[in-house]
Amino acid sequence: MIKIASILLAGGESKRYGSNKLLSPHYHGLPLIQYSLGQLQALHLDATYVVTGRWHSDIVDVISLDASENSNRPNVCYNPLWHEGIASSIRSGVSNAMQANDNQYTHVLVHLADLASVTTATLHALLSEIPSNPNHIIYSQWQNRRGEIKATVPAIFPKAAFDNMLALSGDKGAKKVIEDWKNKGQAIGVNHPESAFDIDAPSDWEAYRNTNV
Repeated sequence: MIKIASILLAGGESKRYGSNKLLSPHYHGLPLIQYSLGQLQALHLDATYVVTGRWHSDIVDVISLDASENSNRPNVCYNPLWHEGIASSIRSGVSNAMQANDNQYTHVLVHLADLASVTTATLHALLSEIPSNPNHIIYSQWQNRRGEIKATVPAIFPKAAFDNMLALSGDKGAKKVIEDWKNKGQAIGVNHPESAFDIDAPSDWEAYRNTNV
């Protein structure tokens, strides 16, 4: 039986933004963290884990505004090692998911909270690959201006990849695991151009609005 947990990574410092970018208003009116979380919750997966760090208190306050009556409320996991980089947030999310459900999840869907263009519909394209590729990593791919194909999250990782994710270190994300599994022929790319656009600086919002109006 397929059991999937989603992990939303929201533990970064937002150094380039100058403040907590996840509280900045999305084009749809919600703070970015609420928008990204809402796209995951609409998938109605078995559980959702939000990994916080530098801005833990602020993020918890925003999430709590509409979670009291929500049966699909997220599990918030504070990562005390957030200053190490994104690898520590991945480890925190995976380990919390494994412990909370006695390691019964067959897959985790890892998503970044600052990907403003990713929607429930675009995430469904990844999920639809699971029945035919249950033992593969299913990752997002997009083409940059130089014509290079990038393999990134959002991505779905089968249980067999959990140990690889727990072994990540430093400021390197899940790309290493994806590349290793690609080299073994155990990863499937899904065209997902929305995953290319993240919010790093305030000026990125203007670029987002110009592209999405």
